[in-house]
Amino acid sequence: MKGKPQDMFNMDVFGRQFAMRTIHLTSAASTFIFAMVYGVIEHTLLTSPLGISILVHPLSVHLVGQIYFYHVLMFILAILISFNPFFDILFFSSTRVLKKQALLWGTGNIVNFIWLEDLFYWVLFGEWPKDMMTPLHLSFYGVVWWYPVSFVCASILYYMTIRSMRKMKEKVV
Repeated sequence: MKGKPQDMFNMDVFGRQFAMRTIHLTSAASTFIFAMVYGVIEHTLLTSPLGISILVHPLSVHLVGQIYFYHVLMFILAILISFNPFFDILFFSSTRVLKKQALLWGTGNIVNFIWLEDLFYWVLFGEWPKDMMTPLHLSFYGVVWWYPVSFVCASILYYMTIRSMRKMKEKVV
C-alpha cells in the first residue's frame, strides 16, 4: 500500500489501541538500561573510600552545587542515547510531523533518564534517600517528590507522540 507506514504496529494498553513504532520502544528501553548503569557507576564511585577524588582531572572538576564535570559528559551521552534513533529524522529531510514525534519522544527519554538515574543510584543498592534532605531529595512517605512529577511529564510526552502517530496512521488508512 502506497504511503502506509509499514513500521507501525498496534499496541493494546488497558483496552486502548496505540499505534507504535519499534524504534520508539527500543530507544526507551536503551535509555532505561543506560540510566540503570549510570546510577550503578555513580553509586560505586561516590561510595568508594576515595569518593569523588577517584576521578581524574577534568572529570572531578566541581562546577556548581553537587554538579561535577562528569555529570556534563554523562548527560551528553544520555542525549546521544535518547535521540540516536531519531538523528536522521531530526537533521535530514523528513516531515514536520515526524520531526515533532522524534523530538517529543527523545525529550521524554531524557526526562525519564534524569529521574531513573537518580532512582537507580539508591534503589539498586537497597538504600533510599532518607538521609538526604536537600530540596531535590525531600521525600514524602518514601517517595521523592520530583520522581512522580518527572514520570508524569515523560508520560505526557510519550502520549503526545503516540497520539500523533495514531492520527498519522488514521490519515493514511
